[in-house]
Amino acid sequence: MNKHLSFFVLALAAASFAVDVELHGDINADFASYWDKDFSPTNAANQDLKLEGKVLLDENVSVSIFGRSHSNYVTEDSTTETSMVRHENRATHMGDEDNRWTAFNFDGIQLAWQFTPLARVVFGDLTYNAGAFSYYYWRNTEDYAVILRDQSIRGVGFEVENGKAYIGATDNNSHSLATFITYSFDLVSRTEERFTITPSFDWIFGKEIGRSYTYAIGTEVQYTKSTNTFNYGITATWGTHPYQGHGVHTFLVEPSLNYRFFNLAASYYQALLADKDSSVVDQTFSEDERMFYIEPSLDLHKKFSMGMAYEFHDPSTEIDGDSRHFIGPSFYLYPTVEAEIVFWIGYNICGTGANHMSMGMSGHVEF
Repeated sequence: MNKHLSFFVLALAAASFAVDVELHGDINADFASYWDKDFSPTNAANQDLKLEGKVLLDENVSVSIFGRSHSNYVTEDSTTETSMVRHENRATHMGDEDNRWTAFNFDGIQLAWQFTPLARVVFGDLTYNAGAFSYYYWRNTEDYAVILRDQSIRGVGFEVENGKAYIGATDNNSHSLATFITYSFDLVSRTEERFTITPSFDWIFGKEIGRSYTYAIGTEVQYTKSTNTFNYGITATWGTHPYQGHGVHTFLVEPSLNYRFFNLAASYYQALLADKDSSVVDQTFSEDERMFYIEPSLDLHKKFSMGMAYEFHDPSTEIDGDSRHFIGPSFYLYPTVEAEIVFWIGYNICGTGANHMSMGMSGHVEF
């Protein structure tokens, strides 16, 4: 995808035919300073803008056009890769205008027909994933997932309230076809309690599939319980896919709780690799073989919270001294609904390389 697009074209077309138009967006932006041992900063900034223009042909049929602009970062091994909001390892340096400021590009088109109140058919450019993280650095499913990161196809899909099924030609190359099925089974579904199991299945066909694994299978189990003052929940995820003829298994457990103004969130992730001598990044959809995160926080006001996070990252259990620890506070502001601003500061304790401070802020808005 990602071809140049002007949303003015959509607006003019809509005005010409006098149809209803909706505009939806998801905006992330941040900056950070990473300090070396001489207290000299390396400054970086990222942004990610996603827009959807939806033309409502009638109450059941709509056409959506998607657009995207995101900053890039450059490594020695590749020309450009996706830049990540609030992530040191994927930050675009200030002053790198070619990669920080990128074009606004076409990112797909989709036709949807709601043929019954409970089901719809979609045609066009479809994206799917499974096993997303709640851990803030890895929430972007384009790069991180337990079961399957974002896959893009042009095809047809059938969607109901609890599930979806897609089939279509993949963006990987011109010789592959992908299928995806997922459905959430509600074992308990009450206002104050919910227990769901969501299996997912992805399979790609073709002699040249454009990725290292032919299938990805996994299951998410989620339980939540709420009362007037105490709410808690846990999500457990398992995924597997092949790597060079052997299975890779990934596991994630994410508990959370809230009691009045006190909150606690945690994540534990573990990968069981098929080949200990190969890169973790090549075998999984993450950067670490093992990761742990915990953050207690306090709601001091309905628009302000503060927390203290601790993180442990181990890129490879086979390599001694490559792990790192991070600890530091975060301050959360909520100016309005679907808007968040975060100020953070922390200290990185590195197994290799010098320990260092980092600080910054990030913002997120949906509309």
